[in-house]
Amino acid sequence: MKNKRVSLAVVGLAAVVASMTGAGVSQAVEASGVHARQSFAAAASHVAQAPADLPVHRGKYWTRGGCMEAGQEGVDRGHWSQFQCANGPVFWNLWTDR
Repeated sequence: MKNKRVSLAVVGLAAVVASMTGAGVSQAVEASGVHARQSFAAAASHVAQAPADLPVHRGKYWTRGGCMEAGQEGVDRGHWSQFQCANGPVFWNLWTDR
C-alpha cells in the first residue's frame, strides 16, 4: 500500500511540474531555434562578403593560427600569392587571390 501511495505521489508531482513548465520549455526551444537560424544566417552572410582583392574563399578554421598556417602553406606551394584570415562570428575564414 505504501509503494502505491509513493508511486501515485511521484506521478502526480511529475504531472504538476510538467504542466507548469511545459509552456516555458516549448518557448525556450522555439527561441533557441530562432537564435540558431539567425546565427547561421549571419555566418552565411559573412562568408558571402568577399574582400575585393581576395575573391576566393578557401575554407573555415576554428583558430586564427590554423587559418594562418593554411594560408602560408598555400603561398609556399605556389597556389596563391596573397591570403587573409577574416574573423567570422564562429570561424576564421581564409580568403585568397586565386
